[in-house]
Amino acid sequence: MKIKFKDIKKKASKDLIIYGIGQGFNLLTPLLVTPYIINVCGIKNYGKVGVAMAFAFFVIVIIDYGIDIIGVKEVSTFRENKEKLQNIFSVSYSGRFILLVGICGLLSILFLLIPFFSSEKPLFFLIFFILIGQFINPNWFLQGIDNFVKISVLNIVSKIIYLVLVFIFVQAPEDYIYVNLFWGIGMILPFSYGVMYCIKKYNFRFILASKNQISNYLKDGYKFCISQVFLSFKNYSPIILISFLGGFNTAGFYRVIEQIIGVFRTYLQVTFRFFYPKICFLIYTNKKQGIDFWKKVNLANISFILLLTLFVFVLSEPILQFFKIQLNDIDEVSYLLRFALILPFLISISYSLEQLLFSLERKDFYIKITIPSVLLNFLMMYTFFCVFNLKGLISSLMITEITIILAYSIYLNFYFKENKTD
Repeated sequence: MKIKFKDIKKKASKDLIIYGIGQGFNLLTPLLVTPYIINVCGIKNYGKVGVAMAFAFFVIVIIDYGIDIIGVKEVSTFRENKEKLQNIFSVSYSGRFILLVGICGLLSILFLLIPFFSSEKPLFFLIFFILIGQFINPNWFLQGIDNFVKISVLNIVSKIIYLVLVFIFVQAPEDYIYVNLFWGIGMILPFSYGVMYCIKKYNFRFILASKNQISNYLKDGYKFCISQVFLSFKNYSPIILISFLGGFNTAGFYRVIEQIIGVFRTYLQVTFRFFYPKICFLIYTNKKQGIDFWKKVNLANISFILLLTLFVFVLSEPILQFFKIQLNDIDEVSYLLRFALILPFLISISYSLEQLLFSLERKDFYIKITIPSVLLNFLMMYTFFCVFNLKGLISSLMITEITIILAYSIYLNFYFKENKTD
């Protein structure tokens, strides 16, 4: 079956502009709010906020249960089958609700009993609002049906609510505990509307999935979820580890670097999610055309990342001054930031290969490679940080990305030799 690239490109261009406007707020928000929080609350308290948020983002993947990959693919595949969509919608939310309740219960015990968390109980308990907001988040379903207008609107409203609440209510150093609460509220309000929109649009019924359906849902996704937990651990454990070993002040400096690198990561995640359903569909209908489309998209992405890293490298000191890093710390943090700019380039390559693996339904290999690579990464992070401080930790992240890229490349090379594209 031949797909008309002209039609796909025309629609993709329009959707990308719409989606990009909404996701642009995800890139812009930390640039607006981080200097303000550091200025009002101090770098140490900002480090605490970053640790709590990282912890929330770490456990979110359990609540998501692979919905942003598996769920999007299922909705995209069965978008014309209303009965199937009703089933996907009901089972996903029912299964994930059980996970949400279980996670909140376990975290409550953790936050009460472990001194590291109990010393900052209000800060950590308020991340529950982020977990609830992510559970409600309907963007996975909207992405599957290619409704990028609605996704953009929900994202923009979410970030505006967050910014407004932070700028109004964070007025003193002790107000840092509310930052993550406001992030959660910014998610809950618009995402609740988004869920109601999906229900109304497809005339879904408010029904809970059966025990068997939920059981099958949890059984089918647990291997992928475990791999995502390990991946999330790789992404968010550095700041938690730093706070344990180096204190919240060092965690604050790392968080600033992470926020800047996070702009690249967010951009890559946005383009990954935007093009993923289209690449899945194209590869499903015509593998050669799909892979050609994947190559064009990711070559453009990697080129853009290289240009952007060069820009940040040249302007690293003014950028850090914008983030309210004090003058006596600028030189050291600027050196670390410039060194860390190798990471976005490596991540852009690993993300592109990962996207191809998922599109080719090779997620089993992804699962196999993720768990050992993350365990290796944590071992290196701990060792390298103890010896070389932040530079060592950043080096360990780079080594892990290179290892993953090599593993993906070797596997895909063997795959294409055995499965010639037509």
